[in-house]
Amino acid sequence: MRRGMNFVGLLVWLIAAQLMGCATGGNVDFDEAMDASAEEEAPLGGEALARRRLDLVRAWRDLLHFDETMQSLVDRRDSRSVALLDGFLDQYMTEHLDPMLRPMWQSTHPEVMALDANLRFMKAQILADMRYPRRVQQSIEDIEIRFEGRESMLVEYPVGEQRALGEALEILRERKWNS
Repeated sequence: MRRGMNFVGLLVWLIAAQLMGCATGGNVDFDEAMDASAEEEAPLGGEALARRRLDLVRAWRDLLHFDETMQSLVDRRDSRSVALLDGFLDQYMTEHLDPMLRPMWQSTHPEVMALDANLRFMKAQILADMRYPRRVQQSIEDIEIRFEGRESMLVEYPVGEQRALGEALEILRERKWNS
């Protein structure tokens, strides 16, 4: 009984200490978080840009492999494995890919904008394979907003072919319903 009371006392003390910390230093942490998020949105240069480019290339290769795997599973009619891969891909996109694609600057930076566009198309293609037309539409709208006025920019979509961004968007719109 005494052990249970000590645990409850410790728990109350920890909660009180946490609340005191929030009350006294909460604004400082919030301001630091705001500064950090502003830094994330700032365009990168030098070594940081090279690292981002490598991250984007790695994500591109990952998505290519995921797409090949998905196509192979669909061709073999392995619905159980498709469902497992679907869950994994949803989590991968949410936790890794979406944060990487969030900054606006990389959609306009000359060194990474083509990679950024290719990743967005590949993400949309995989979402189409997963039969998420609403999320594909959101990806299409995101591409249209980010690359407005650059419809003649070359992108690799469908994979292995280069097309103008505007033409690739039309193919993607068609694919959204035909997957």
